[in-house]
Amino acid sequence: MILRRLASAFRRQDWSTVAVEIMIVVLGVFIGIQVANWNDVRIDAGRAVAYLDRIDQDLDADLATLADRKDFWRQVSRYGETGLRYAQTGMADEASHWNVLLAYFQASQVAEFVTTQATYDELRSAGDLELISNLDVRNELASYYNFGAAPTVVERPAYREHVRGIIPMDIQSYIWDSCYESNDTGQLMFECAAPVDDQTARAVINMLADNALLIEELRYWMSTMHVAQLIANDRVAAATALKRMIAAEGIAARGR
Repeated sequence: MILRRLASAFRRQDWSTVAVEIMIVVLGVFIGIQVANWNDVRIDAGRAVAYLDRIDQDLDADLATLADRKDFWRQVSRYGETGLRYAQTGMADEASHWNVLLAYFQASQVAEFVTTQATYDELRSAGDLELISNLDVRNELASYYNFGAAPTVVERPAYREHVRGIIPMDIQSYIWDSCYESNDTGQLMFECAAPVDDQTARAVINMLADNALLIEELRYWMSTMHVAQLIANDRVAAATALKRMIAAEGIAARGR
């Protein structure tokens, strides 16, 4: 229709009509491009929100895991302190010799923490980081996820292998069956009745306490557990701050 009117205006040399028709065509093309651009922005904003929502859920998973790991590491540390105290003093204090033996074993337990970052890895590998327009949020995401897993919180200490090479296997089997439990949410360590008499338990813990290398390894592991707690506190603070930034960015992205 417009082209017919434009051709007719050319034949009549009606230049004012020609100018109006050309302006109408140009304006229509411009509006069409703008609508397409606005639609692309809306789609990209929706994808950004979806990514941010998933990352927020990953951060919630990290915070829940960190809470579990901090409790577990504190318990391991208490067991380790019992073992170190006996090695230094030769006294069980209020604990039985069995409880000291149990402490030596449970101090060798480990629980790793690895950041949940499948969503961030997907975002990066797909080249979609720029969907998150806020540069501060992108930088904080990179800072948080580049940390990944600190060696301290995924370490397998030499003490673990050493002490389990000394404690008799029947006692270890009893501890696994009666003093320890693991499930989908984490690991549990708890007190249990002694499977051996006090004299036997005392003989084993004296053998452990007299092993200078083993005690050095235990002391190192307890120091590592202290550092792990500090790292966990930092990760909790970082995840909490990032969640606040993501919430604000999500609100902004939904408004685009």
